[in-house]
Amino acid sequence: MRQDYEAAVRALRDRVDELRAEGRPAEAVARTAHAERRALAARFKEATPEPLRTALYQRTAHVYGDRLGPTIDFLRARGKSWDEIAEAATRPGSVPSIEN
Repeated sequence: MRQDYEAAVRALRDRVDELRAEGRPAEAVARTAHAERRALAARFKEATPEPLRTALYQRTAHVYGDRLGPTIDFLRARGKSWDEIAEAATRPGSVPSIEN
């Protein structure tokens, strides 16, 4: 399942490229990519069997303050630009350790 998730996240690169080619503003590109990434996270986390699903939600909430991952506000508060947010949405993170 992890490989499918990573492939789906990487596929967002094409979506970001499309939006930029259409001339969309950086904020709109970032918000769209971020929302689509969060939707992927929700879908794949819900498909994760228990008890791993609960552990992933707890770990992610502990790290980011939200069980699906960093919000736009979280990223902006850490100084991320709209372009950085869009780019990050297309990169799968590392496999989280659920012991943290």
